[in-house]
Amino acid sequence: MINYLLILIFLGLIFFIILPKLIKENEIKKFKKINFLSIYLSLFVFSYISVSITYYFLGAPNISNSMLLEIKEKKQLVKQEQLKKIKKTKNDLKIINKMLQTDPQNLNLLLAKASMAAIIQDIETEIETLKKIIKINPITNVKSLLAQAYLRKNDGIVNEFIKKLIDEVLSEKPKDPGANFILAKYLNQNGNKNKSRNLLLKILKNLDDKGPWHQIYKDELNIK
Repeated sequence: MINYLLILIFLGLIFFIILPKLIKENEIKKFKKINFLSIYLSLFVFSYISVSITYYFLGAPNISNSMLLEIKEKKQLVKQEQLKKIKKTKNDLKIINKMLQTDPQNLNLLLAKASMAAIIQDIETEIETLKKIIKINPITNVKSLLAQAYLRKNDGIVNEFIKKLIDEVLSEKPKDPGANFILAKYLNQNGNKNKSRNLLLKILKNLDDKGPWHQIYKDELNIK
């Protein structure tokens, strides 16, 4: 509806500007009805095409209230699902903590606790739990997870502590996707953008296209 209003306003402005000039110069009589109608229709079609092109390239300027409501409802539904997941995870975490009281060095329970802490965004608990696991068994993958947790805590900035941690991971597992991702960030943050991109592309080639890291790497590289 707004498209057509814009067209009518556009046509009105054209005739508001042109018509007085024609009347003043006594040119209006020279136009036959058929010519006048042809010009009007041509202007209408031109205006409609212009508005349609704008609509296509800039998005829907006349989005309806029902469409806005539908988008809002979808966002609320996603948020509700996330809140339900967080609530369930918190309850599960309480159970894990009780189980750890009787078996504090159970690696499976500790890994579950670290994973749950990550879901509810309790970074401190995640970090402390991962550190406990490494003390019991210095697993390379867990060191990588610890580096990723520290990276999130540090708002995506790779400091020297994180760099040292990923260097240790890469010395044990050179193709670790998490450590290489952080290394690429470190290179980018220190002005080596080309080297950073080349590293991401190199690791991306060997990643499982159905795994989570594949999409993370593509997003970092702005690849659709």
